[in-house]
Amino acid sequence: MTPAAPEVVLASGHGVAELVRAILAAVDQEYPHRLAQELTCDADLAPPRVLNPSFYGSYDWHSAVHCHWSLLRCLDSGLPSDLRRQAVAVLDRHLAPEALAGELSFWDGPGGRHVERPYGWAWLVALHAECLRHRDGGTAGASGWAEALRPLAELLGSRLESYFGAELAFPIRSGTHANSAYSLRLLHRAGVIGKNPTLRRAAATAAERAFGTDGALPFHGAPSGDAFVDPSLTEAALIADLYEPDRFAGWFARACPPGAQRDWSPPGFERSGEDPGRVHLEGLLITRAGCLHRVASALPAGDPLAEDLRRGVEDHLAAIRTIEPTDGFGRSHWLPTFLGDLDRELAG
Repeated sequence: MTPAAPEVVLASGHGVAELVRAILAAVDQEYPHRLAQELTCDADLAPPRVLNPSFYGSYDWHSAVHCHWSLLRCLDSGLPSDLRRQAVAVLDRHLAPEALAGELSFWDGPGGRHVERPYGWAWLVALHAECLRHRDGGTAGASGWAEALRPLAELLGSRLESYFGAELAFPIRSGTHANSAYSLRLLHRAGVIGKNPTLRRAAATAAERAFGTDGALPFHGAPSGDAFVDPSLTEAALIADLYEPDRFAGWFARACPPGAQRDWSPPGFERSGEDPGRVHLEGLLITRAGCLHRVASALPAGDPLAEDLRRGVEDHLAAIRTIEPTDGFGRSHWLPTFLGDLDRELAG
């Protein structure tokens, strides 16, 4: 008998198969659900599976979208054959043309004009780019998934280009879903992965306009109690994505000048899977680790500040290894995605 292949383990110490099982359960779990829509009349009220035939699970729409992104990423991870079949079956069902036609109807209607902007929309564009990557890599079914997603990705991508290009007067620097830098990173990466130079340039132009001339940023102090994004580190990681090393070093010298107070250590807090704010803080540990790594990797070799940032990464990873991402639906509907994305970030 052929021995079973060892389970793939992420840099955070979490097993990919365990995370995929949690995602598979989440994407088909309709309730509890946090519904995001703008009501215009009584007829707009309907169950999540009716409003959003593809992305009705995982507690909220944006989490459902990025859970499907995670399934695609995990297809590269040597999943056991039965688990891979389950993942492909979910993608076949949820990314089917008829289901996505229902999604397009919702998002092209009055209830979908503003909700989930920019975070959920950016994840949808990223999901489409990942389908394109798998299509080009020969993954069975990916061509159909990409084509079925294309109209919705084009609609929301076009809206995001307008939003970041002209409609948003000032960047949003919060620690939650509205954060501008986080979604711009998603969009820029989607433009690169999906080989879409128009999207890539639009994201880069918007980021330059919003953050290119920033001065000193706060890299210290306690986070907001519901944050899963560090605004300053996420902005720095975005600029690192866009700039060549010499130019980034100059930008970062302004953002974090010599003698400025800085703290790359993970924030401490009491864990609770029942409190959404504290579960968000678990996500913050993950996103901070990825951004610290990205910034460190963009600085010159031997830079003392880069070494400090790398120590911060290791400290965050130690804290992340104590997270139980499948312990309760409050965690399992979204933390597996963030752990997978951290692994992508650390891999370069």
